[in-house]
Amino acid sequence: MEIKCSKEECKGKNIENILTMVNEVLSMGELIVYPTETLYGLGVDATKPELIDKVRDIKGTPRGQGISIAYLDIEHAVEYLGDIPELAWDLAKRFTPGPLTIVIEKEGKTEGIRIPNHPLTRQIIEDFGPITSTSANKHGAPSPIDTSTAKTQLGDDVRLYLNCGKCEIGKGTTVVKVDDRVEILREGSISKEELGDVVGC
Repeated sequence: MEIKCSKEECKGKNIENILTMVNEVLSMGELIVYPTETLYGLGVDATKPELIDKVRDIKGTPRGQGISIAYLDIEHAVEYLGDIPELAWDLAKRFTPGPLTIVIEKEGKTEGIRIPNHPLTRQIIEDFGPITSTSANKHGAPSPIDTSTAKTQLGDDVRLYLNCGKCEIGKGTTVVKVDDRVEILREGSISKEELGDVVGC
């Protein structure tokens, strides 16, 4: 199923029906494709590990590779993850919501924090809770800047496609690993110079 909604409509108060439908789909353990400012994301209830594995299987992502989680803001992430490094707070306050993924170590495994900047997706997270944040494509396949690209690759594995037109940025987030320093894992629309201004290097 596909629902079309312009970004302007997403900011309005008349999307309760969409949010209700999204909630029903996610509550059943089904997948949605949703818009962000970077690429379309593939979302399920991020509190259930078996559903995160389902996302990996559908995408063809290696089991050892992490799947980031989308939160409403950094405080929301802390509710689920506990304490995070001070540098992660600094970067989140400066660059989110926006095209940044912050990777931290928690209890021997990595956790990816993503705070998207799209009005519909932010309302979904506020209404339902954290969802997976990984691009809506097969592993290594073309990036999903629109729902047609996602649908070609994922087809009926996804229950609901939320079509809000082409993504504003159209490429993946900048990904940084943070502990007592910042390591850039992938440079996206946020440059290493911009990151350096925040962390002082």
